[in-house]
Amino acid sequence: MYRNLRRLTLALLATALLFACSAPAPVADAPKEQPVPQDPALIISLAEVQALVAKGAEGNFILVDSRPEVKFQQAHIPGAISIPKPLIEQNLDKLAKDKQVIFYCGGVTCALSSKSAEVAQKNGYSNVKVFYAGMPAWEAGGNFVEIELPALQKLVAEGGKEPFVLIDSRPSVKYAKGHIPGAISLPKAEFELKKGILPADKNIQLIFYCGGYECKLSAQSATLALGLGYKNVAVFSAGEPVWKSASLPLWGSEASGAFAKKEKPADALPEAITAEELQKLIASGQVQIVDVREPEEFAKAHIKGAINIFDEDFIFKAKESVAKLVQSGRVVLVCATGARSASAYYAILDSEYVNKNNVQYLDNKVSYLANGTFVVSK
Repeated sequence: MYRNLRRLTLALLATALLFACSAPAPVADAPKEQPVPQDPALIISLAEVQALVAKGAEGNFILVDSRPEVKFQQAHIPGAISIPKPLIEQNLDKLAKDKQVIFYCGGVTCALSSKSAEVAQKNGYSNVKVFYAGMPAWEAGGNFVEIELPALQKLVAEGGKEPFVLIDSRPSVKYAKGHIPGAISLPKAEFELKKGILPADKNIQLIFYCGGYECKLSAQSATLALGLGYKNVAVFSAGEPVWKSASLPLWGSEASGAFAKKEKPADALPEAITAEELQKLIASGQVQIVDVREPEEFAKAHIKGAINIFDEDFIFKAKESVAKLVQSGRVVLVCATGARSASAYYAILDSEYVNKNNVQYLDNKVSYLANGTFVVSK
C-alpha cells in the first residue's frame, strides 16, 4: 500500500511539473507613456488657443501641427498648418517672426511639438508657445476639427472604419446643382427646421462643407451640431470648389447635364451677373446692391452704398425683407461666395416682390475692401 501511495505521489508531482513547464508566462503590462517635460514659459492653455482660433487672422498667430501629414489630413485644429517635426528645419520659411508661433501634436505624451519649438527657438523665433495638451484636449473641449481633401476623398471612395455623415451646408439650390457624392443637404439657414435628419447616435462623425474657405456656413453648422450634443464633428473648409478643382466627381443636376432652370418671363434678367457688369452698374449709380452676409461681416467691409439684409431673413421674414428692395430698377445680391446670395435670390422669386425680374446675384468669391470696393475671384 505504501508503495502504491508513493507511486501516486510521484505521478501527481510529475503532472504538476509538466503543467508548470507548458503554462504560458504571464504577460507584462505595456509600459505607460510618460508626459513630456513642459516648459512653463512655453505653455499655452486650451482656452487661449480657442480664443485665438476664434479671432482667425486677427489673432496674429500661426498654429503648427507637428504630427505626421496623414494625421493632419484626417483631423486638425481649424486654421493650423502642417509641418511634421522631421521637416521643421526645411520649412521655417512658413513661419513669421512677427507672429506668435504655436506648436501642438498628439497630447501631453507627444514630444513632437516641444521638439519643433526648440528648433524654432534656435533659429531666432522668440514668440513661441507649445499647446502641450494638443489634439486630445481640443476634441475633448467640445470643438470641431478640420479635415483635408485627401482624407475626405478616401472616406467618400472607400468609407471608414466607423460610419460618418457628409453634410452640405449650402442653400439647397446649390446642393441640387452639384454636391460631393453621398452628401445630404442641410442648409445652415434651415438648420433648426431640418436638424431631425441628423443621426440619433451622437457619436457618429458629422462632416460639414460649403462653398470654400470664405464660406462660413459649414463652420456655423458644425457649431450648431456641437450644441446638439454631437461629439465627433468636422469641417471640410476647402469645400465644394476644391473638390471640383481636383477633378473629383460631383452629383447633381448640373453634373448630370439635366439641370432645368425655373421658368422665367422672357424679359427677366439672367439670374447671375458678372463682376464686369456689376462694376458698370455701380459706376452709373443704377443699381441697388444688397449684401446678404451677416451684419458683423457687413460692418467690417462692404461695397460702398450697399444695404444689408441677412439672407435668412428672405426665408423667414420675406415680407419685411422684400419691402426694403426698390420697386423698379436693378437689384444685385452679393455675399462671400455666391451661396447665400443664391439662396436669397430664390427666396425672392418665391415671394410677392413685384420687381423680381430685375433681381440678380453675383455668383463668385468676393473679397471686400475697407475703401468700399471689392475683388472677385473664381
